[in-house]
Amino acid sequence: MKRKLLLITILLVGGLFVSCSSDDSGEKTENPVLPEVKEPLPITITELSSDFIINGQNLELKGTNFMNKDYPTVILFNDTEQVTAKEVTDTKIIIPITDAIKAGINSVRVQINKTLSSRSNFFVMKKGWNKLNGLGIIDIHTSNVFDDSNSVFSFADSDIRDFAFWGFPAKLQGTAEGLTKTNVKQNGGSYGAFKMVNDKVGVLTSSNQASYSNNGFETNNSTTVTSSFSPSINGLNIGYADQNMSIVTTFRGSQLYTADNGATIIKNEPLKWSLRGNFYRAYMTSFAKSTSNGKFYQLGVIDDYIKEGSDKDRNVVLESATGYSDWTVIDTISKTNLNLSTAYKFLNINKIFAIDITNKALVTSTDMLKTWSVVKTDVKNVFLRTETQWYIVSGDKIYVTKDSGATWELELELPADSVVNDISFSKSKIIVSGNKGLHYLKFE
Repeated sequence: MKRKLLLITILLVGGLFVSCSSDDSGEKTENPVLPEVKEPLPITITELSSDFIINGQNLELKGTNFMNKDYPTVILFNDTEQVTAKEVTDTKIIIPITDAIKAGINSVRVQINKTLSSRSNFFVMKKGWNKLNGLGIIDIHTSNVFDDSNSVFSFADSDIRDFAFWGFPAKLQGTAEGLTKTNVKQNGGSYGAFKMVNDKVGVLTSSNQASYSNNGFETNNSTTVTSSFSPSINGLNIGYADQNMSIVTTFRGSQLYTADNGATIIKNEPLKWSLRGNFYRAYMTSFAKSTSNGKFYQLGVIDDYIKEGSDKDRNVVLESATGYSDWTVIDTISKTNLNLSTAYKFLNINKIFAIDITNKALVTSTDMLKTWSVVKTDVKNVFLRTETQWYIVSGDKIYVTKDSGATWELELELPADSVVNDISFSKSKIIVSGNKGLHYLKFE
């Protein structure tokens, strides 16, 4: 009995000691505080740096809520292709467009957790040669491209009949659907020539009118001429044009000069000696500024068969410091090579190019049309990029030399029976224009 009472007493005292010890600590057990997860806010893409992108460029997205501290930002092309950004902030994402991105129409979305932005479309064009289809199957005579713009300006014939012509200016604009046709404002009627020197400044001519613009032909200044000044249908040719001035020429050796986009015009009347009675005996066929001395030259032919008989053609070489006045006769005596096309081309007057139509060869003259040397056979046309870099059409292929004809490389294969009318250049682009919708653009 005594043992039981002692055990109970020990248990009670021990319990009291434990209870008192716990109460004296003053500590309380609390549940851990978990960090708050912030759900993504609605994501909005408000702007693309461009909806037309070339491989190698960056695509920049502007918008809101591109970042969240609890979830990663995911960029999706075409809904499923995850791509890596170069830079991500809450309002900007920069994405390099690599060769892995498909050419053509693409879409971009931004995703954070389960929150997705709406799609924004853009078009990717690959480096190298691209076939353009924006102008359909019409004949394209010339085109202009620029390094600081995605626009393509062309002069084309909208009448698809073989023996008819209706010239008009056209523009292809880079959009999310590719290079798509947009209108160039005009007064109506058929035109003879069109050239843009950048996205804003250009010249457009018809049979008796030259129009000039510095805002992409939203508005223009125009001047008209008489038939004696320019007798030919669509005979006002654009001899020279840059951002500061332009010179419109005719086969009679007359010019229209402007240095203020047509606000004021200086007219240089036709060469009197080009006319014998009612017969035009002299024809200017080429006009350009020489890199050798900065002077302008007109090249052509005198065909005075009334006085001299047939096949007695003589060369014409005229020189001017201004390009529209004070023309000096360099030559009207040397005989014309009747095998050659008189559509002479030159960058430097000391090396003039022509096509020997009879022998289908590229030839050059280093003495202002007097004598000629063969450069290459089996050539239909030539286009000059620099004094040493030339492009030729041979068969259905375009070849290039970068060493003045010492070596040649294949540049582009064309469809069978292609007709190339023009090859034009910027520093980083080449554009080929031809009949039946032939239109190729290269991004170098």
